[in-house]
Amino acid sequence: MKRTKLTFIFIILFGFISYSMLYNGFSGVKSMTIQEYDETFEDDEKITDQEIIATVTGILNRSNKITNTHYKLAVQPTYKLQLEYKETKEVLYLHEGFDTNETLISGDSRDHYYKINQKQTDKIVQLLLK
Repeated sequence: MKRTKLTFIFIILFGFISYSMLYNGFSGVKSMTIQEYDETFEDDEKITDQEIIATVTGILNRSNKITNTHYKLAVQPTYKLQLEYKETKEVLYLHEGFDTNETLISGDSRDHYYKINQKQTDKIVQLLLK
């Protein structure tokens, strides 16, 4: 009985630690808009389809989080992605070609970066730029 309780506690603790390490905090998004970097968000249609939003936030939540690093980027981002939550907005900048087949994502309200592969970047752009 005692061994079963310890096993159960270990599984819960392991699950919580895994979840906190793999989850990047992109949830509760109500709408999204993507633009090329030099354009504005005012004229664009907001994507509110929850299936598309779930796919994009799933990609963002599975991205590799880079902490304790600050990059000085020599080039402008390719795209900017505006995430609109219930009460706030956040803009993410997609720097395509950061590394071989990798895109670096920086944000206006986050202190860390994220990396996704080119296939994931293409999927985001394909879903949002219709």
